[in-house]
Order: sequence, then structure tokens, then C-alpha cells
Amino acid sequence: MIDLTEAQIAAAKDNDLAAVAAVVKATEERVQQLAWKYATGSGRTDQSLAEDLAQTGRIAVWEGLSRFNGHSVGEFFTFVDRTLKGSMSDERKVQMRQGVTRDRAANFERALSLANGDPYEAEFLVTTTEAMGKDRTLSPEMAYAARLSYQGLEYLDAPLGESETGESITLADTLAAESGIPVDLLEPSDYDRERRKKTGLKVRKVLSRLGEHQRVVLMGLTGILPVDFYGTERDDELSADHGIPRNQVRIVRSKGKDRFAELWLAAA
Repeated sequence: MIDLTEAQIAAAKDNDLAAVAAVVKATEERVQQLAWKYATGSGRTDQSLAEDLAQTGRIAVWEGLSRFNGHSVGEFFTFVDRTLKGSMSDERKVQMRQGVTRDRAANFERALSLANGDPYEAEFLVTTTEAMGKDRTLSPEMAYAARLSYQGLEYLDAPLGESETGESITLADTLAAESGIPVDLLEPSDYDRERRKKTGLKVRKVLSRLGEHQRVVLMGLTGILPVDFYGTERDDELSADHGIPRNQVRIVRSKGKDRFAELWLAAA
């Protein structure tokens, strides 16, 4: 229950200590809710992170008082919600950076542009020289860390559009409708699993548009079934197993990568 008046909000903006204390008390429940949410991932809550985020949120509410230009209690709590989400999201990204430097983040954002804003496709593209050039690629591990740093967990509630009644439809709503699982029971891992599934289907769709030799060689790079894993060190075996001339394997791989990147971007 919200126990705050317009007079208290106005007084808090003027640094009245009693009013500021009332604002902190009235917003504490929402601070705790969001801190818990932003500290939860893959079904596990980092309690230490939740405590840090809660403290970040309290400071953000206090510092944000001077920026509030509304008047009603409803407007104030809308402002508080937006302020808390922004501050906690930023703080979580800082703590989840895992070595993501400014330059690496910039490379990921370049890949994000190539992927039309899709962070999962950007995570793939930023690892390829075909899309990024020789000096701007990231390792798969660093690409994953860069996506987490960019994305955080707030994407789960990002609006994807509106329903017929004008209500926002989120990724959670969409996945819940497709899976039949109530939104409250879905976990972040469910969203990642669904996105990986869609990305996997797109990979296979793009591969299907390549010539047979290019498709086999690229599938052999990572062991996409039904082709075994050959990487780049077992070209003799790949040649013998699939009838590709040995002196053509490297050329086929290079041209296949270029064609795959072209088709992948065209399918975005």
C-alpha cells in the first residue's frame, strides 16, 4: 500500500528530512522487488548483488528527487520505477562486465548494428572475421560476456508490440503463450533456450542454401549434425569422408564463410 502524499513529495524535493525519510520508506518495497529481479539469472539469485542493487536504488531515488517535475503520487511512482530500472540495469552491467573493455563493447555494438539490433545475432557475428574484419573479432566467451554486459536481464520485460486492447506485449507474454507455462513460472534460462532454438533453426536454414561442399565443410567446423566435428585440423579426414578434393577444402571453407555471412545478413 502506498502511504505517501503530494505534500510529502514536494517537501522531499526541498530536502525536508522527514519527507525524504517518508519517500524512502514508501519506495523500499519496489526497491527490493527490482533488486531481487535484476540479481536473478538462470534460476539463481545472487544475494550479494541484490543487496548492492538495492543500495544503488535507494541512492537513485534520493538523487532523483530534484529531477521529478510531476505533481501527483502516481506520476512520482512512475518516475521512481523508471529511475530504479535504469540505475539497477546500469549497475548490474558494470558488475557483469567480466573484462568487457570499452573497445570490446564498441565492437559488440558494431556487430549489433549489423544484426539490426538483435543481441544474439550480434553475439555470433562479432566472432566472425567476415562480418567484423580481422582486428575487431571477439572470442565466443568474450562475445557472450559482451552480450550480458550490453543486455542485462531487463530485456525479458521489453515490449515487443501491443495487443488488440493496446496493452504492451513482452517476450515473457509471447513465450508464455507459445509454451503454455504461466509467466510467473518462466525463468531467464527459458528465454535463452527459446532464442537459441530460433537461432539454430536460422543457422540450418542458411546452411541449406549453400552448395553441398560448402555446407559440409562449414558444418564440420563445429560438428553440426549429421556431420562430425573436423575443425580445421582434420582436412585430410574431411576430404576422404565426404569426397571433397583435399586441395579444395581450404578454398571451399573460405568461400563458404563469405557466402554464409552474406546469406545470414540478408535473412536478418
